[in-house]
Amino acid sequence: MLRKLLGGRIFGAAGDPLDTTFGTLEREVLDVVWTRGDLAVRDVQSQLARPIAYTTVMTTLDRLYKKGVLDRRRAGRAFRYSAALTREQLRASIAGSVLAGLLRSRDAASAPILSNLIDSVGDAAHGEELLQRLEELVRDKRRQLARKS
Repeated sequence: MLRKLLGGRIFGAAGDPLDTTFGTLEREVLDVVWTRGDLAVRDVQSQLARPIAYTTVMTTLDRLYKKGVLDRRRAGRAFRYSAALTREQLRASIAGSVLAGLLRSRDAASAPILSNLIDSVGDAAHGEELLQRLEELVRDKRRQLARKS
């Protein structure tokens, strides 16, 4: 799902992954769907802050559906769209996909990535708490892996 979504883009230092993964109209449409729920194209179009052609909104909804971000169901001759993931789930999914792609390297390239992750966590406002949480997550993952083998 997210390979199509990411399209080779990278994130700014403090940016929201949604801002760099989706275009302006896609983000506006997602905001409407997250706020209002199960909507037809015309419903989404009427909720946008600026006038956008019906066919443009329809194409945008279809693209978001094909990317796996929206669900849709037939209602008569039209489709109704709803979010496949919450905003937080989508952010986590994008971040996880980017990180997994970076760590997939077979050489020593993952060492700087992990080091930067630890540095970023340690430099955060609640660094000590985040480092403690990271340690707990690592322990939990090791337990899960041990149970599988």
